[in-house]
Amino acid sequence: MAGLAAGAFLGGLLGLVYGALAHILWGRHWLHLPLFLIGGAAGCLLVWATGVQLLKQLPAPGGLAIPEATVVAWLLLAGIAAIRRA
Repeated sequence: MAGLAAGAFLGGLLGLVYGALAHILWGRHWLHLPLFLIGGAAGCLLVWATGVQLLKQLPAPGGLAIPEATVVAWLLLAGIAAIRRA
């Protein structure tokens, strides 16, 4: 039985942390929490699935480029916050 890839696990976990932090910063109601959690995880998993790595000199544990995943997740979360407020 094949397990979950290390990069996918790390991306999902990191995305959940980013989503929780974004909800602390921009969330107004607890019902918005799942939206932020899914958005953060989707941003990190998107980078892992596409294999984007712009900074090749930095390590990428499990194939997940951490700086790129961070930037993409936070851009997605900022977009979610902006759309939710509009």
